[in-house]
Amino acid sequence: MTAADWIDTLDRCQSLPAMLRPCALLDGVLGGTEGKAQALPLGRRDAQLLELQQALFGPTLDALAQCPHCGERLEFNLRVADLRVPDVADVEPFVCLDHNGYHVRSRLPDSRDLAAAALAADVHEARDTLMHRCLLEATHEGRQLAPHELPESLLKQLGDAMSAADPQADTELALECPACAHCWNEPFDVGSYLLDSLEHWAERCFDQVHTLAQAYGWTEAQILALSPSRRARYIERVLS
Repeated sequence: MTAADWIDTLDRCQSLPAMLRPCALLDGVLGGTEGKAQALPLGRRDAQLLELQQALFGPTLDALAQCPHCGERLEFNLRVADLRVPDVADVEPFVCLDHNGYHVRSRLPDSRDLAAAALAADVHEARDTLMHRCLLEATHEGRQLAPHELPESLLKQLGDAMSAADPQADTELALECPACAHCWNEPFDVGSYLLDSLEHWAERCFDQVHTLAQAYGWTEAQILALSPSRRARYIERVLS
């Protein structure tokens, strides 16, 4: 994809719900029908987003966090390879659970499920939304059950089983504050990180287009068609 393609993709992202925007980035490189990435299990989606992050911006990430205990600001580097869970492509997209006469079968959540859950009023409603969308089969001693008929303990087991089956879907960083030695786990959302990285890159492109268009009268398409190194060399001459 060209620089213009990525900028167009970012423009299209703005019209999508927040949970679906990372999928639009993958659609451009996966090929096939639009929206293909939305149907991927979250762990498989995030693994591919990590690969895209590395392909576009290199193997390391600059990250920021704030200590929840003393407020100290942390700046650190991460390696994409350290964030990858092995064999994500081999993860089964379904989870089955048998317990005390209950049998449940569920698929792993995807980005569309997260987008629906994000509209819920609270965390309990969000969990119920996910269960209603993902639950494929529920029986007790052969009798069909609706999701709301399942006991709370079984729903918790199912949620734990789904998390265990798709570990890449929930990435957390184990951090320690250098100021107060407080330790905590910080969630890491690769989709949001990649979107931010591309937004910062796009702003730099716009600055270059603005400078070169003023200096040479070139169009945006002509400037973006130049390689980054060629653009940088022209910028250097304009600013010297």
